[in-house]
Amino acid sequence: MKNREWMIGLIVLLSIIVVALIVFLCVALNGNFKLKKWAKKKSDTIIFDQTYEQLTIEKLEILSIAGDIRFEESIDEKVRVVVYGENSEDLKVDFRDDELRIDYSQFKRKNVFLGFGFYSNDIVIYIPKNYEKEINVEANYGDIQMCGLENAVIRIKEDCGDVVLGKAKDAFVENHYGDIKIAEITNKVEIKSDCGDVKIDSASIMEDSSIINCFGDIKIGKTNEVYIEAKTDLGDVKVNQNSRHANVMLKIENNCGDIKVEN
Repeated sequence: MKNREWMIGLIVLLSIIVVALIVFLCVALNGNFKLKKWAKKKSDTIIFDQTYEQLTIEKLEILSIAGDIRFEESIDEKVRVVVYGENSEDLKVDFRDDELRIDYSQFKRKNVFLGFGFYSNDIVIYIPKNYEKEINVEANYGDIQMCGLENAVIRIKEDCGDVVLGKAKDAFVENHYGDIKIAEITNKVEIKSDCGDVKIDSASIMEDSSIINCFGDIKIGKTNEVYIEAKTDLGDVKVNQNSRHANVMLKIENNCGDIKVEN
């Protein structure tokens, strides 16, 4: 009997520790306390600068272990890649079979704790807003920010950092720790988040879509006529309007946090 009580007590204690660690990570990433305050100063050294014709790129792929990734609107119809860092040998850029691949994921991993010390690197992509091909981004540590690309299919996998997108046709985002903010969706969205808020200002859903979050609020602005199936285990759910006869469904699930749709 005593052994059973001891085991129950140990399980409860471990559960409290796990929850406390999760809450700490969420607060650290989304609150006033930022893990990134220990990061290195951004590098001003350009280790790569190359321009490509937009029409020749069918797929754009970026891999990064640490550092911010930004997509900015170009002033012409070309795609320009600018990479900042300290060692050009850490970077591999390949352009073959109409696929542009930027691999900045080969850093030496010594003295790494939650990505500390690796934020001096940046990748900046200058891209036309009418780019309509596929963009794949996989990042471990750092923010991802993307200008409006209303015709592109965007796929993002992020371990730790915020994801901020402009207008997009299709957005498939998977983020473990950090907020996800999208200005507008015009076709389809699929989001999976472990810890962080999810916010979409406007969503015109033309295909079945889903937003699944573990810890954090979900907030959506205006939507088209779509059936919204929303539920949360711990929190409030508020959907202003719902078209239950719509042919398209937006599924929203949350473990801990509020759900609000202001359509």
